[in-house]
Amino acid sequence: MKNANAGVVEVAKSVGLSVVFTLAAVLVFALVIKLCSLGSSVIMPVNQVIKYLAIFLGCFFCIRSQKRIAKGAISGFCVALLTYFIFAAIAGSISFGWSNIIDFICGALAGAISGAIAGLVRSKD
Repeated sequence: MKNANAGVVEVAKSVGLSVVFTLAAVLVFALVIKLCSLGSSVIMPVNQVIKYLAIFLGCFFCIRSQKRIAKGAISGFCVALLTYFIFAAIAGSISFGWSNIIDFICGALAGAISGAIAGLVRSKD
C-alpha cells in the first residue's frame, strides 16, 4: 500500500510541475508573440512543443521508482487534460472534439516516452 501511495505522489508531483511549467512557458511565449509580432501559424506548434517539454521535465524530475513508463503515460495524459481545461477556462469556451482526444493520447505517449528516457538515464546513475 505504501508503494502505491508513493506512485500516486510521484505522478501528482510530475503533473503539478508540468502544468506550472506549461503555464509559465505559455505566458512567456505570449509576451514574445506580442513583442515580435509573430504570425498565428507559429502558435499551435510552439504550444505543443512547450507541452511535450513540460511533460518530459515533469517525468524526468519527479518519477523515480518502478513502472516509469506507466506513470509517465498517466502523467502525460493528466497534463494534457488539465492544460486543456485550464486554457479553455481562460478562453471562456470549451469545445471538445477528436483533436482533443488525439492531443490526450499524444500527451500519454509523450509521457510514456519521457518515463522510459528518465528510467534509462536514472539507471546509469
